[in-house]
Amino acid sequence: MSRALLLIVVLSLSAPCVLAHTPVAPGPCAASETVYFACLTARGKWVGLCGDPPRSLQYRFGKVGEPELLYPEDPAEGMGGLTFAHYWRYQTDRLEIGFRNQGADYSIFDYTEGRRRQAGVRVTTADGKEGTFSCKGKIVSRLAELKGFLRCDPDNALNGGQCP
Repeated sequence: MSRALLLIVVLSLSAPCVLAHTPVAPGPCAASETVYFACLTARGKWVGLCGDPPRSLQYRFGKVGEPELLYPEDPAEGMGGLTFAHYWRYQTDRLEIGFRNQGADYSIFDYTEGRRRQAGVRVTTADGKEGTFSCKGKIVSRLAELKGFLRCDPDNALNGGQCP
């Protein structure tokens, strides 16, 4: 085998290893932030929850670099407006992070029942109209890790009307 061919083989085998360890931020989150939720919707927009609790946490919706909604606008404003809800039983796990913005209720959700998974964001306006932006493809979700940082939502049915 010639040295040139050997070099090409070695480089081609080692390149995926180098790329695999290169930090890449999925979707709307910066590489320095923890990604608590990220997915691309069927409409080509990102849903993201990014930050570094308890100092910062921010919901982001839109195209990368062109956000349509940031909540809170300044991630350092804290997490006081975000709530947590969780329900689980055998083969069922439902998590929601909620907040209210300009008269609309937002709920980032990640539901697993058996082998079926649904995730995305649901928006309910003051007049009761509801829209859902469902994830398609890969879903990054670490919502359960926010339990100790966010206020329990006593009005969310997932919590069974009980908050510790």
